[in-house]
Amino acid sequence: MRAAEADRLTEARAGGPEVLSIDPIPADERHGRVRDQFTMWFGLNANIFVVVLGGILVVMGLSLLWAAIAIVVGVVLGLLLVGFHAIQGPRLGVPQMIQSRAQFGFYGAVLVFAASIVLDFGFLAAQLVIQAEALNLLIGSISIPVWIALIAIPVLVITIFGHDWLHRWQRWMSVVLALTFAILWVRALLRGAPTGAAASTGLPPLAVFMAGTSMFVISVVSWAPYVSDYSRYLPETVSRSRTFWAVFAGAAVPQIGCALLGAYLTSLLPRADSTIAAIADVGGRWMLVVMALSLIGSDVANAYTGMLAVVSIVSCFRTVRRSIALRVLGSVLLVAAGTLCALLGYREFVANLSNFLNVLLYVFIPWSAINLTDYYLIRHGRYDVQSFFTPHRSYPGFVWPGLVAYLLAVAVQLPFIDQTYFTGPLVGALGHVDVSWIVGGVAGVVFYVTALRVTGRRAAATG
Repeated sequence: MRAAEADRLTEARAGGPEVLSIDPIPADERHGRVRDQFTMWFGLNANIFVVVLGGILVVMGLSLLWAAIAIVVGVVLGLLLVGFHAIQGPRLGVPQMIQSRAQFGFYGAVLVFAASIVLDFGFLAAQLVIQAEALNLLIGSISIPVWIALIAIPVLVITIFGHDWLHRWQRWMSVVLALTFAILWVRALLRGAPTGAAASTGLPPLAVFMAGTSMFVISVVSWAPYVSDYSRYLPETVSRSRTFWAVFAGAAVPQIGCALLGAYLTSLLPRADSTIAAIADVGGRWMLVVMALSLIGSDVANAYTGMLAVVSIVSCFRTVRRSIALRVLGSVLLVAAGTLCALLGYREFVANLSNFLNVLLYVFIPWSAINLTDYYLIRHGRYDVQSFFTPHRSYPGFVWPGLVAYLLAVAVQLPFIDQTYFTGPLVGALGHVDVSWIVGGVAGVVFYVTALRVTGRRAAATG
């Protein structure tokens, strides 16, 4: 049996489908390299989605200067969280969300697994719409819904083949995307500088600036439930600081550069039908193909992580370790859900995207705060990894201190939320500035530490 299993792992390394899913990565399979973390996150963040987000800040009313400040502040704040999550992958060797069983229990973590799945197919849907719009501008005879369906095909194939295939794709795409966006920046600068309101240096409304900043905080923090999925193949002894900075720099450079480009193009061509149209105008129509391809890796990352969350939920009811069939089924389900969501919502894309990102803030900022607090302040990275996969050991059933702290942290944000469909009672007193995500992050730490002290740290650790 062990020889057959070793043969399957060797075959996967040689280019076949990934064998492991939510399983702990054994020492002899830790073949990851730190430099691949840089290319992975560079490729995931150098894309048209980030360019569009930068353009949205200008549409919201920020000048180019203040859009740039909001982008930098939001990206740096978000990546501080993401970088520390990345370190957990090599230490524990399991996907990011499966670690939540230590804080919420074997069954209690299903709550955040489900939220992660919504995050995954929601982002996948939004990205498919952007890719389809770019290709529709290039070949208008093919409708946006048809383009959405066509793009989903390579996304599904790479998702099924898994971790190593995604890293290979990203290594090549990081080079292509770096060159393409450099050319686009040069051509944009040669077109001149923005004028009028876009060139203003005056202070913007605080509510608009905070909304723009929070959009980029969640754009980056949305990677937090993913990041260990792509660092868990690194050797356990890998340098934590090198891992942190490889992820941080790999994501920060393209995220800031592409978002600034989107803001610049939208300021430069305010009458363009969209940021995508401005790219075609400034860079040439050939860039639309590269822009569409730029999101393939991110599409796969959403589908792959969503698949892991699906497998994690199924594992609550049956043994699933080393189940290729379940991996394939989960991949198909996630890609199908994202594609369907894109087909249903593509006509109201910008409004839907903004609302979707805001809702994610309320859900994942408290989760990130609790997860990091538990890892770095409470357990100092010491976990019983095998207990992540059984309800009868260290993290059984429902770990109520973590669950209650999380639900309270989500709830305490409600008075501060300023959303399209809901406005909290304290928003007006704060000048319509949405600070709910800040409140949720701080509350997550405070409530979790308090819950452990009230119930006893050992009780919280063992359920």
